[in-house]
Amino acid sequence: MALAALSLTSGVARAWDYVPVYNATVLGGQYFFKSDKSNLAGNASGLAAPTFAMNDQWSFIPTLASNYQGTKGINDTVAAGTIFQQEMDHRASFMAVDSLPGSTWKLKPSVSYKREFLQETKDETWGHGLFDYDKWAVGFEAEDLYKEPFSYRVGFDAFKVRYMNYQSLESQTGTDPLGNPLGRENAGTNVLDSYNYQLSASVTRPYPFDDPAIALTAGYSLLYQDYFNDHVVNLEGQYQPNTRKDFLQTFSGSIGYPRELRWFDQRERLSANFGASLAFNSSNQNTFDASATQFVADAYSYWQVGVGPSASVSWGDEKFPASIGASLQYLRTNYYGRLTQDANGVYLGDTQFQDRWQAGVNYAYPLGSGLALKAQVNLLWSRSNNHFETTYSYNYTTANYLMGVTWEY
Repeated sequence: MALAALSLTSGVARAWDYVPVYNATVLGGQYFFKSDKSNLAGNASGLAAPTFAMNDQWSFIPTLASNYQGTKGINDTVAAGTIFQQEMDHRASFMAVDSLPGSTWKLKPSVSYKREFLQETKDETWGHGLFDYDKWAVGFEAEDLYKEPFSYRVGFDAFKVRYMNYQSLESQTGTDPLGNPLGRENAGTNVLDSYNYQLSASVTRPYPFDDPAIALTAGYSLLYQDYFNDHVVNLEGQYQPNTRKDFLQTFSGSIGYPRELRWFDQRERLSANFGASLAFNSSNQNTFDASATQFVADAYSYWQVGVGPSASVSWGDEKFPASIGASLQYLRTNYYGRLTQDANGVYLGDTQFQDRWQAGVNYAYPLGSGLALKAQVNLLWSRSNNHFETTYSYNYTTANYLMGVTWEY
């Protein structure tokens, strides 16, 4: 398919190659938290990302994506007793792709904007959620597609996250009930806002190289987060002039094993994968619990390790196959300074950890013309040595199921 366009440089008409990419999903289901369950609700998402190729070197990809979530995901933050939440986000982006002549390298500058809406209660108005945010981003990636689909990638992204409705309570309270100053001159207002800068690199590699049997993937990223209005808390619970800075390093790797199977003269395609990740977050921020006069140093630094397999079997049409899949992941998070509490909030001597087991199964069946039935079930089991759960739950089980249709073009 082609669109007619004018070439200003040559003064003659030129055909732009046009590759349409559109998809949509509508699912309905329920969310379960401990012994409670939500009402039936729906999720919907849509994506438009057509590619416009000007010539063999330059192409452009504008993208519009929207997502509505009426059924909570099992990884959503769990506040005590909260089982209802709606979420909606919209994202627009533009990417240019420069395929360097005589080379397998591609250069990809991009710009994007995202707006996220979050309802914590049923009667909350869209756009007034406490944790609504927007995100402006610019990025650049260089990719060497040296042996399709295997590649080397290196990239840099810069983005700002702004919570437009959130302001800290301490920044609005300058005196105690007797009118005495609280010494909160350095208390930040927009403490969740941040400037972010990320370097990333990844490689995918076939093995053996000439006759691949498995696919190896390795990646590394370094994310610097500057919470420019969140001042560091000292031993007395007062705010210092310096602000919070976080450095998050993530190492990841996986082994993929695709192969063909035969079952009653039917050809199936198996895709098995085992992945692992290791992350370290270093933060200079502390916390001070005024109700217990407890200072907690290094409260946001942690290390995290994750491992788990996944597998799927597909059959039928290669573009729109029927498929069934399953996954299992274990995630361990250990905090360097964050202290545990008992059920009454009394601080103990140990530092916090959290274990999370996540399992999921999914099924898809094509209906024709890009339509497919889809069903999935997800389960999360979380356990921690922290037992104070007045504000957040640390020990719980959540689950959800979703069923509906997807469409691709």
